[in-house]
Amino acid sequence: MAWQGVEIEIEVPCAGGQKHPVRLRFTGWGEFEVVHNPCEELLGPVFARMAACTHYLHEQFPKAFRNDTDLKRRLVEAFGGAGAPAVPALIQALGDRSENVRAAAAEALGKLGDPQAVPALIKALGDRSENVRAAAAEALVKIGTPAVPALIQALGDSDWDVRRAAAEALVRIGAPAVPALIKALGDRSENVRFAAAEALGKLGDPQAVPALIQALGDSDWAVRAAAAEALGKLGDPQAVPPLIQALGDWGDWWDWWSENVRAAAAEALGAIGDPQAIPALIQALGDRSENVRRAAAEALVRIGAPAVPALIQALGDSDWDVRRAAAKALGAIGDPQTVPPLIQALGDRSENVRAAAAEALGKLGDPQAVPALIKALGDSDWDVRRAAAEALGKLGDPQAVPPLSVWAHAGEDAARDALQTLGHPMLDLPQAVAQVAAQGAWGVLIRALTCTQVREVVVGLGAPAVPALIQALGDYRDAVRRAAAEALGAIGDPQAVPPLIKALGDWGDWWSENVRRAAAEALGKLGDPQAIPALKKRLYDESEAVRNAARDAIRRIQAKQSNRG
Repeated sequence: MAWQGVEIEIEVPCAGGQKHPVRLRFTGWGEFEVVHNPCEELLGPVFARMAACTHYLHEQFPKAFRNDTDLKRRLVEAFGGAGAPAVPALIQALGDRSENVRAAAAEALGKLGDPQAVPALIKALGDRSENVRAAAAEALVKIGTPAVPALIQALGDSDWDVRRAAAEALVRIGAPAVPALIKALGDRSENVRFAAAEALGKLGDPQAVPALIQALGDSDWAVRAAAAEALGKLGDPQAVPPLIQALGDWGDWWDWWSENVRAAAAEALGAIGDPQAIPALIQALGDRSENVRRAAAEALVRIGAPAVPALIQALGDSDWDVRRAAAKALGAIGDPQTVPPLIQALGDRSENVRAAAAEALGKLGDPQAVPALIKALGDSDWDVRRAAAEALGKLGDPQAVPPLSVWAHAGEDAARDALQTLGHPMLDLPQAVAQVAAQGAWGVLIRALTCTQVREVVVGLGAPAVPALIQALGDYRDAVRRAAAEALGAIGDPQAVPPLIKALGDWGDWWSENVRRAAAEALGKLGDPQAIPALKKRLYDESEAVRNAARDAIRRIQAKQSNRG
């Protein structure tokens, strides 16, 4: 039976400003004929042609139809109920000016499920309206398997919205799309191959594993990365050896994007959790890319306890990036056997490793780390001291209160925060310094010497402080060397004379003139004549401040000798 169209009743204007209903039959989008007009019954066919309603229907209604969204939606609904014969009209409706009508048409086509609508719905995936794109994608999902070939083709569309919507639709279609997606991994378009790999990862069908392993050798880095990510989601152990190989993916010499492949491979190996990947992941901790290093560390954490021995060994690696990443990973894994090697790592030559070790020990919460962390409060690097303070706050041991109090007096916010975490008030500075000295944590006091208050209290300790202050004259920071020289001059212990004479030749950096000046002033206070030859040499120092200090020191020493005579 031929397609008869659908009938809709509308109201039209007529004579005298009145309106009355007419029934129209639509056989296409905007294509209609009058089925019933009451004016024809009243006036007859001839006179009805001259009626206002007839004129409106033929002259004005086509334009009114284009602007009447409600009427067009009614028509879409009617076409949707008419079945397959109405599909061409609904396809036409996908090009309507109203996004609401286009969305309704896509929805109606989805309910009908007719494959002839697929090309038009694929095109609608690129519609400017998000609602239309969503309705078209939903329609394609409902059509299902017949839509798969066109959706695969759409993965290579130049419009990103189309590619994304097509990929999402294929994932929602599910198992029926898998064979076509596997085949699409060999498509000539890298966009298609990339989207296919991503979709297969989301679908999680194990039959895709061999093809995804093969895709790890794709010429395009994005496809290789997507394949690695998909294999991680699928979790098949047979993917482990090729993923390990992908950790060495360096592409061409100019291909910096290949780091994404290595990072994806590391993440995938962590997701699979096979211990055979541990050596390769340890090596990846030294990758030139921070993203790869982070992914490898996170993968080792996910593998967990089996990775601990290799991570402990990695604390001795020649690359500080590897050592730091290993320390962080050990802290995240939380195995108690890692405490001693992490304590040892607090003495690493790299401040980054020492800070990571302190943070890790804070996470582990083992009290045996407290003495080493207190010692780390005297580290030359601020970040190490911060990490040690935070760790001590977490550990909750009262031994940490005195050194934390010293740093709190010196203005270190991390020390104040740690004391607050401990729930302990800050000690008075003299009490704190005395207890730190009793603990033998001289490194803390030496490092805090640059704070005038701390230096004055340390001077009050007298002779017991001298050996540590002499050692501080060799510190890498000129401010600490200068403060140590000033403190030694204030204490007045004769054993400080030779090291202070040596400090007169301090040429460490541009600021070392302050150290030479402080050493000259200290020697003047000590009054030992053995310092005079070295001080005379400083009378020709390039720094006027040092020359003046040396001259004043010589006068003081000579005056002291005269008084004795």
